[in-house]
Amino acid sequence: MVEKGVLSQSKMYFHTPSDFAKEALFYLSYSGTFCCSNAYIVERNNWNSYLFMFVKKGKMRIFYEEKEYMASENSFVFLNCYKPHKYQAEEETVFDWIHFSGNASEAYYNLLYEASGCVFSIANNYVIQDYMTSILHAAKENHVEEDAVSIYIHKILYELKKKSSEVDSLQFKSILEAINYIESSFHTQIKLQDIANCAGLSPYHFSRVFKKHLNCSPYQYLINFRINYAKELLQNTDLSIQEITYECGFNSVPHFIKIFKEHTELTPKKFRNLPF
Repeated sequence: MVEKGVLSQSKMYFHTPSDFAKEALFYLSYSGTFCCSNAYIVERNNWNSYLFMFVKKGKMRIFYEEKEYMASENSFVFLNCYKPHKYQAEEETVFDWIHFSGNASEAYYNLLYEASGCVFSIANNYVIQDYMTSILHAAKENHVEEDAVSIYIHKILYELKKKSSEVDSLQFKSILEAINYIESSFHTQIKLQDIANCAGLSPYHFSRVFKKHLNCSPYQYLINFRINYAKELLQNTDLSIQEITYECGFNSVPHFIKIFKEHTELTPKKFRNLPF
């Protein structure tokens, strides 16, 4: 192997797809099993395929779309190599891989990446591992039945889609817990870290998941909730502007007035005097 960090026991296989496969199937182009040292690194602006990578041992760091992912043992990576990407071994690492393409590849990739990113834990999913093994065995024996390989690839995508749906459901439950926390603590000086902790996620990952489900950031949701509560107090109570400011979690009257006006184009006093 000429690639830096690829050890001698590694295997690599080539397949030239038929015209029919290119037109109608998911089709294989390259595949193999690599044993790598921590010197292994791949960085490309474009490679005309998609990549499945099953990390059997070690750790692989993935860089894609200005984000960073870690694929540890029993992780499965799905990358769109048409876009700039980079991956590198963090330690001695063993992984199975296949480069493939096909008419539905982009649609599947976009669906899965939007839901779950490009790294999946498959520690308890032996089906995906078996499909990868079957593809590699066919490539090793130089006996690639293109329809069968296409079915294996499609089944892997199906399994990833099921796993992504499970993750999506768990994430939504975490978001509901975070919303309950916001709505019960909005009058205090809560921080993003506090809300993320409630959801059991890192602040960065929590913000991304929250925005995906609610189409706004956690901060925007908090401010919107505070403003809506302030509107209720302005219309239904005789509390002073100062009292409403602190009741709604704002730390100063000028700040409250500024944010309220940004959201309603009215000062709190003018809003209170509206003839509802």
